[in-house]
Amino acid sequence: MAELVFATYLKELKNAWAEEIADPDLINLLYDAVSEPMELVNKENGTITTEKSAASKIVNRQKGGNALKVIRTNANKDKVRSNIEQYFEKNVVKRLHSDCIDDLISNLKKIIEGDSSISEAKKEELLKNASRNKVAAFLGFTYLYSLTRDNVLKEIRIKTTQEIEDYKRHPLREIPTPPEVIEEERKYADALMAVYGQAEGIPDFDESMIAGFPKHQQHFSDQRGYYFAAEAVRRGTRDIYSDESQFDVLKNETYEGVKEVWEEEYKSGYARLRKVMSQASATRVDKCWLSRDTDWVGNPQKKGVCHFLVKEGKLDGWVRDDDEQAI
Repeated sequence: MAELVFATYLKELKNAWAEEIADPDLINLLYDAVSEPMELVNKENGTITTEKSAASKIVNRQKGGNALKVIRTNANKDKVRSNIEQYFEKNVVKRLHSDCIDDLISNLKKIIEGDSSISEAKKEELLKNASRNKVAAFLGFTYLYSLTRDNVLKEIRIKTTQEIEDYKRHPLREIPTPPEVIEEERKYADALMAVYGQAEGIPDFDESMIAGFPKHQQHFSDQRGYYFAAEAVRRGTRDIYSDESQFDVLKNETYEGVKEVWEEEYKSGYARLRKVMSQASATRVDKCWLSRDTDWVGNPQKKGVCHFLVKEGKLDGWVRDDDEQAI
């Protein structure tokens, strides 16, 4: 099964490299795309690098084989994203074999398209740059996204019908909320920032300001928890149904349950958000097998699905220009 993670990205990039390059050297070159704009250093105040043993774990997807945490947590910073295309144009694209660039783009496209764990919205976002004249942007943003994904190869445990039935009866393994907002959260997180900005009269409210508003900070933390509760369901769905079709049913049922409430006029984005979340909790999703086969779908998961709907554009955020006009 195709899977876009740091190791599969490295493999394709290395295959297109014009000259021989060792795995640690390639990884360090990619790390610099994050560490340089963020001015990150190691404990000795030197350049952040990876050793041969760590590089081997990354390439082979072994335990401990994720990219350095400091690289992963900074990969989605604005400074990194605004610089990534220029960095790849200067330091990566020029070192690729010219005859291999089209194959590199094609291979990465196939991996992205074939990875059922990537949402259609994210696939569209990544693939919009998948052409030779935008290769630096395509490689750069695909690299940053690969850093957000677990690179360690999971052992395939569920093999028999009985094991699948046992798996359904157990609670889902929780997904810890990352310390920093990761790339796949960006759209729904921005929609929440707009809510807080409207409440405070700050048009350009962003995450750098939220610590100064404890109420919003706690609310944002809660919403991220709901999102990853729903993400745990999405991943679990793949394990028992082989694809995400039942999670899509869950999203569709939730959307049908909340769309009229979302369309109503409200005094604020906060009011709209609260009403939709309340409606989502009350919405029956019996058409989805997950609600019948498991006890995975509770109120946190239903609320989290609403953030998926925002992320995928089915709900166009929470703030509207006419909010103040509502009576």
